[in-house]
Amino acid sequence: MVTLRFSRTHPLRLPAVLTATALAATAALSGCTSTNSGSSGASNGDASLYAPTPLNVTPEKQAENLKKAFLTDAVKAEQLDPTIVQGLNEAGRDYTEAQVKTAAGCMSQPTCKIGDGKLTLAILDGAGSDLWRRITRAQITLQATSYPNIGTVIYLQADGNLQTMQANLKTLIARKVTGIVTYDDFGPAMTAAYQQATNAGIPVVAYGGIPGKDATKAVVSQVASDFCDDGKQMAQTTARMLKNSGNVAFFTGTPGNPQGAGWQACAEKWFQQNAPGIKVVNRSNTSWTESGAVSATTALISTGKKIDAVLYDYAKQTVNIVQTYQKAKLKVPAQVTWTSDNSLLQMWEKDLGTPQEWQLAYSSSINFEGAIALSALMNHLAGKKVAPMLMFPLPFVTAKKGDYLPDQPANAPGPTLMPDSLLTTVLNAG
Repeated sequence: MVTLRFSRTHPLRLPAVLTATALAATAALSGCTSTNSGSSGASNGDASLYAPTPLNVTPEKQAENLKKAFLTDAVKAEQLDPTIVQGLNEAGRDYTEAQVKTAAGCMSQPTCKIGDGKLTLAILDGAGSDLWRRITRAQITLQATSYPNIGTVIYLQADGNLQTMQANLKTLIARKVTGIVTYDDFGPAMTAAYQQATNAGIPVVAYGGIPGKDATKAVVSQVASDFCDDGKQMAQTTARMLKNSGNVAFFTGTPGNPQGAGWQACAEKWFQQNAPGIKVVNRSNTSWTESGAVSATTALISTGKKIDAVLYDYAKQTVNIVQTYQKAKLKVPAQVTWTSDNSLLQMWEKDLGTPQEWQLAYSSSINFEGAIALSALMNHLAGKKVAPMLMFPLPFVTAKKGDYLPDQPANAPGPTLMPDSLLTTVLNAG
């Protein structure tokens, strides 16, 4: 079962940010960007300096990319901003063995040469230690190899510390990088720092974790799903699982991160308005670490509260939640989680049809966010208009037998747009 939504108000109405004419699909295939209002470009003369090698994506390949990205074929190119489609197509294009090797080699280096170009791309990450961030970094780095004039990629991450994030951004400004793509774990607290980069002539595009609506002048664009709508969809999925009655716990990563704050507020509001029999009785932060997830779950269990469902925004650590309940010899609550994890699906399938059976719903891995951000950044540098908000749908699917893939590593994140060889390298690196 797929829960597919495009709107805050009605599941069948497309909001303006996702609406595009039939031109969207054509533009995406040719590598063009949206004509939507938004950031004007910043080309310093020759727009070809910021262009990738020709994309030449067939309609069949584009449909394949969309299905991998959203785990359903119900999301169509014409429903999305063309820059989103372009980013997905760039992420899912064919790469040579040499490009894959180059990207893999960059994963252990904060500064990496990927070619002879004069442009420098910076990836600024708020908390880069977990697997999702590493996969996303690899995806962005690989995509950068398709831009002949990007010669250097710099990666800095802040381990969840705001002051380190701000200091890292100042370092990138001092190094006069060409542009920055960033995962913002700190929300509006980073807006002033991004404005400093913009004032210095260095464009910034945020993805995943974003600074929010008040930062539209500080950054070129923000790439994310609609956090509020995500929360509503998580709540609706939970309500169906629990038949509108029960206790739920909310888990997220770093305290105060905009992603968690956004979906949690809207999920709770949806429960209050539509399923008042469901109560939010716990909120926990995990810093998106395994130890954090175990500690939060242990603390929750120690309260003695009956929990019927846990809503979390990272499947990799939903594994730790399930394991902690199992070790305590307690029935595992229903799990509604962002992203996919092969070991989680294995655990779910193992309990299927037994007295220990529990319910699971999940989304795609969403590692494509950074790819969209890079496309938006390069389009802006080429002088093209980029929408200030690039929002995409995040369908949730109900787990079914066969979703677990025994021929894949335990930590495999489900379908991604990157080559299998690069994904395997990242997974094997831990």
